[in-house]
Amino acid sequence: MQDVYAETVSAINFHNGIVRMLLVDQDPAHLMKKDVRPEDVQPRMKQQILMPLPGFLYMVSVIKSLLEDEKMQDVLARYTELGLISPEKRPSAAGDDQNEDSAAA
Repeated sequence: MQDVYAETVSAINFHNGIVRMLLVDQDPAHLMKKDVRPEDVQPRMKQQILMPLPGFLYMVSVIKSLLEDEKMQDVLARYTELGLISPEKRPSAAGDDQNEDSAAA
């Protein structure tokens, strides 16, 4: 099995029953240049993942379960406190959105 490191997913496309996810990272050669400013760093296409829609939907359910896990919620809270992820981008636990909606009503 081959490991692939990616910083993030830059795009997800769906066509003819196939989901394509484009993975990106930062080019280490560019990062090593003197006086490189963070805003000048461009993402580099790393790899693509192709999967049928049923497989993609199963993956989404696995990720959702992971995000709902208490240990993952603790890690996300620590990352947020440290400023590594913004509160706006932090996924909420299951039911949090429903509680906010019912509180607003």
